[in-house]
Amino acid sequence: MALKVYTTESIGAQRNHIAIYIETEPSENRGWLHHVTGTILNGMDYTPRQTPDPEMLAEYVPDSKKLIATIEESDLDRFREECCMAVLPPRAQVTLKGTRLYPDTPLYRCGDWLKDVQDMAFRKGILKPL
Repeated sequence: MALKVYTTESIGAQRNHIAIYIETEPSENRGWLHHVTGTILNGMDYTPRQTPDPEMLAEYVPDSKKLIATIEESDLDRFREECCMAVLPPRAQVTLKGTRLYPDTPLYRCGDWLKDVQDMAFRKGILKPL
């Protein structure tokens, strides 16, 4: 069965947080959120979780849920293992004073991680274009 895949945003302190939402239980308005959590000060971790539809959450940014692809239910584990777990989450990149730890490397944030995961999933044929 083909499941719908979305990107979605939630309100963040200095910038919005972006994630991939896969609607695994459409009749219940539930699914899985695939994202990294943390900061560029401490580094981030891949932390998937079951969730109600993001549009139902208080932190949801209105009109940010965008349908980007479909995925076969049988490919959910591949998506998690071959894409989400294969792309390293953003590491610590700044000090408490705001000094860059790697000044010659652009900052790599949650949105960058998400784009890399999304690109890999499309290349592998795990996510199917609309």
